[in-house]
Amino acid sequence: MDERRPKVFAHRGGSDWAPENTMAAFRKSLEFGVDGIEIDVQRCNTGELVVFHDPDVGRTTNGVGLIKDISYPELKRLSAGLWFDEEFRQESVPLLSSVLDLLDGKVILNIEIKNTPIDYPGIENDLLELLEDYPHREKLIISSFDHQVVMRIHQMAPDLKLALLADAVFVDLGDYARRIGATAWHPCVDSLHADAVAEAHAAGLEINAWTLNDARKWDYALKVGLDGIVTDDPLGLVNFLDRFAKVRS
Repeated sequence: MDERRPKVFAHRGGSDWAPENTMAAFRKSLEFGVDGIEIDVQRCNTGELVVFHDPDVGRTTNGVGLIKDISYPELKRLSAGLWFDEEFRQESVPLLSSVLDLLDGKVILNIEIKNTPIDYPGIENDLLELLEDYPHREKLIISSFDHQVVMRIHQMAPDLKLALLADAVFVDLGDYARRIGATAWHPCVDSLHADAVAEAHAAGLEINAWTLNDARKWDYALKVGLDGIVTDDPLGLVNFLDRFAKVRS
């Protein structure tokens, strides 16, 4: 493999081929050979860490209400796939523990902690307790838009790889990342330019940008030298990178 080939991260498991953040999406990601999977984690009313993006269940389930107000038994009764296609009617909101068991270190798992706009006090402690005995910690990236959460995780578990999520270009990014304890930067591609990539790499940061869903953006990712690409269309990206490698060979 070309050493410049960026890693392919399936955004929410690859939401072009299955309902986002479901076990069906994660199984397809494994089947088609992605390098990593990006997921979102929140805490439901009964304390379990669940894999779900929005604070409200209305967009991607047949239920109503906020994740924080719904017990896991209630969540489990909802369909997290019917909105996408009848084929996925039986998909439910998964527990993070179930996703960890499924992946079992086969790919990189980027866990985004959702702590805005809903505040989940102590969610980092819940996560670290769940990960305490996980045998593949080297295959994890923990990220969040809440950089205070990232910093607290670094203080408690300095062995974990941490990433700063942001839709911004930083001043003195390298120094900021070191103070937080992050070794990776996960920027929005629409607020990214080549100079910022060069600065981040000079500071020793890995750069995995989101969300790149077409050939024009994938080509841009190659030109600026991104380390990883987060996409809703992992299979399309894998095929694009394969074609690019053949042209170069």
